[in-house]
Amino acid sequence: MLPYGMVWYHGAPADVRDIPPGTHMHGRFLLPLEGEEKTIPLREEQLKKNATLRYNHAILLEDDASFYSRRGRSWKVLGFEQGAGPAPRLKLSVEPVGPEIEGGINKSALFDIDDATRVWKNRQLVGKDKIESGQEVQVNLTWGPFDSLATTDVWLDNESLAACREIQRQRHLRLIRSRFLPGWVDAVKNNDTGGGEVTVTLFGGMDPVLYKEIKQGKSPKVCDAANTLRTWSYHQEYSVRGNTVDWNETENPPLGSSGFQLRVKLPQMLEGFRPGRIVRLKGPWTYVLLPSDEWLASPEDFELSSKLRLP
Repeated sequence: MLPYGMVWYHGAPADVRDIPPGTHMHGRFLLPLEGEEKTIPLREEQLKKNATLRYNHAILLEDDASFYSRRGRSWKVLGFEQGAGPAPRLKLSVEPVGPEIEGGINKSALFDIDDATRVWKNRQLVGKDKIESGQEVQVNLTWGPFDSLATTDVWLDNESLAACREIQRQRHLRLIRSRFLPGWVDAVKNNDTGGGEVTVTLFGGMDPVLYKEIKQGKSPKVCDAANTLRTWSYHQEYSVRGNTVDWNETENPPLGSSGFQLRVKLPQMLEGFRPGRIVRLKGPWTYVLLPSDEWLASPEDFELSSKLRLP
């Protein structure tokens, strides 16, 4: 996952840690950054079979509910069918409603469904017997036997999906307010007598209220971070409070960018305040002590975390 990569779950901003293992995801992938080619080693025979394996750094990941609902797509229930073959499963028969979507399922489909599927109606869990032909639904999927897809969740109304979306949004707000809002250092100005200015473009994919809080607060604390977004030691204590002296907004920013750029005047410049490096900005949020496994506690830790290496 690229440091400025974006994740969506239930239609709300998310972190990779929010995604349950096995969730079927949609994504956009790029070639590795320069110097990151060995993050995911590939053999030549693999590339001969599938050249797209080169694109193994994610800039966008989203579950089915996010992917389809954000593009105006839903599913019309046609009914249930009993599957056959070596792994007979009850199937939910659906057809797409809405625009054709590149990379999506654009024809009628059969999804496995059983008692493990969560069915939502009126913000409550109900039985799958509440699913009726003609309903327009949203689904989340996982991998089923052989090449099938299975439902993990079926939302029978917008109210239920909106409730799950709001829960995920609040989870996201709690995470970022405790870990701080990440961004990319565009430029640095060092003063002769100490201190200086740092120009930062905030990463995209965050809830709009977080950008608003940073903008209105006008005195963010800035701490240095690595490409893995981990920060140095107690990130609250090893950060510098500054004053925002400039705020610029760009329409239609590229994927991964928020389009929000701010210039912050700081009384002290830290080692990580360099062009091309990553920092995290604290707004008017309550300090939360992070678990120690999220710290960078030594120069060796920081060097290791400077690249997106696998453990």
